[in-house]
Amino acid sequence: MTQAQTAPLYGERLAPVTSSIGFVRAPMHEAAEALCEWRQSIHGSAQIVRLQGGLVDNISRLEPLTGGVRPRELVVGTASPEWTAVFDCGVQGGDQITTVGYLARTKRWHGVVVTYIPDSADASPERFGARQLELFGPVATDFLNYVRTISVVREGSRWRFDATGTVQDFEDEKAYRKRRVADRFTPEMLRDYATALGLSPFDESFYPGPSALVVNPATPPPGGLVLDLASAQRRVGIVPAG
Repeated sequence: MTQAQTAPLYGERLAPVTSSIGFVRAPMHEAAEALCEWRQSIHGSAQIVRLQGGLVDNISRLEPLTGGVRPRELVVGTASPEWTAVFDCGVQGGDQITTVGYLARTKRWHGVVVTYIPDSADASPERFGARQLELFGPVATDFLNYVRTISVVREGSRWRFDATGTVQDFEDEKAYRKRRVADRFTPEMLRDYATALGLSPFDESFYPGPSALVVNPATPPPGGLVLDLASAQRRVGIVPAG
């Protein structure tokens, strides 16, 4: 595995939207249709807005970011013909685990969720460092349809490491025994594992589109957060590179 430094996508300029990225192994238009069908079943209605361009071209369509509900979800074609990326307007970074897990299970697809939050000594409790890789499959496993989960997450002053499910052939299991917990699953390992799956989640050119916005009528609860991207970043202390 390489040792080159791994930076978060777009230097966190689009975080928290890009802090957790969902991927489904399906064409973009099929992923958008499936997501829209699911939202219709929950909310009674939903629609797809077809878009030109990729993630950067359409990120503003997710604003405002909201707490408690996800009325806007962006589905983006990637540079890999096999994979489609999914983002949403959650003010804390979205809930791609629920979305990808559901689509993988009901549509019999494979799914991946990649989470990377750089750690900072002065991070708020809502912004502690995290590296997570979660794999989902089309059939039931010991827990829902999770295939494999690997993560290191800072909880207060300590780091926690977890690895459950079926070990994949690209994993560096020796690293999981390192004395320093934060070293057991590094940003470089997260990048390399994603590469082995055919993904380049931290490569800015990996999200060229086309894209689709899936919109549903959900509204934030009384007192729920409704913020533009810049305000959401200030709230949790995100300082974009550059």
